[in-house]
Amino acid sequence: MGLIILSILVFCHLFFWIAWKTNKLDVMDVAWGLGFILVGLVGYMTNYPSPPKALLLAMVTTWGLRLAWHVFSRNKNQPEDPRYAKMRAQWGADWMKQAYLKVFLAQGGAMFVVSLPVQLGMSSELEHFGVKQFLGFMIWAAGLGLESWSDWYLARFKANPANHGKLCTDGPWAIVRYPNYLGEIMVWWGIYFFIFNFWTSWTIVGPLTICYSLLKVTGIPMQEESKMKKPGYREYAARVPRLIPFLKPKAT
Repeated sequence: MGLIILSILVFCHLFFWIAWKTNKLDVMDVAWGLGFILVGLVGYMTNYPSPPKALLLAMVTTWGLRLAWHVFSRNKNQPEDPRYAKMRAQWGADWMKQAYLKVFLAQGGAMFVVSLPVQLGMSSELEHFGVKQFLGFMIWAAGLGLESWSDWYLARFKANPANHGKLCTDGPWAIVRYPNYLGEIMVWWGIYFFIFNFWTSWTIVGPLTICYSLLKVTGIPMQEESKMKKPGYREYAARVPRLIPFLKPKAT
C-alpha cells in the first residue's frame, strides 16, 4: 500500500499544480476517475497477475476513462464549477492553501479509501473466475450502463434550446431523481463483490464511503439545496424516488 499512497500523493500534487496554472479547481473532478486507473495499474503491476485481476483493471479503467472524459467534455471552455467558485469566495485570500488541504489532499485520501477493494483485489489470491466475479461484474456493468445513459440523456436534454430552464424528468430521471449517482454506487458495489473473500471483506469501507459521500455530503445534499428552489422540483420530488426505484418518495 505504501507505493499506492505515494502514487496518489504525486498524482494529487500534479493536479494541484495544474489547478494553480489554470486557476481552476475543478480539474480535480477530471483527476478523480484517472486516479483510480493509476491505483489499479500500480496494484496490477506490483502483484501476481491473473485473468480476473486483468478484468478488474479493465473495469476500473473503463469506468475511470468514461468519467474523466465526461467531466472534461462538460467543463471544457466553461467557467469554473459553481461549487468550487463558492468555496473560493468563502476562503478569500487563503483559497489556495484551503484548496490544497480540503480539495486535493482530501480527495486523495478519499481516493485511497474508496479504492481499497481494487487494492486488495490486486494483492489477493484472485486467480479464477467464479460466481462472485460474475455477480460483481454484472452489477458493475449495470451501474456503468445506468451512469452512462444518465449522463448522455441529460447532456442531450440540455443541448436542446427548447429545454432551457426546464427540469429533466424523462428517461432515467423518470425512474429516480439521481440515476447517475445510483449508477456510481452500483459500480463500486460491483467491484466489491468481484473481489470479495474473507480477507478482503473489510474493504466494504470503500463502497460505504461512496454511499455516504453521495447521500450525505457532496452529492445529493448539495444538489437538492439548489434544485428545491426551481419551479416544479418539489412536485417532481414528491412523485419520483430519490435513489431507489419504486420506493415511495419521502415528503419534501
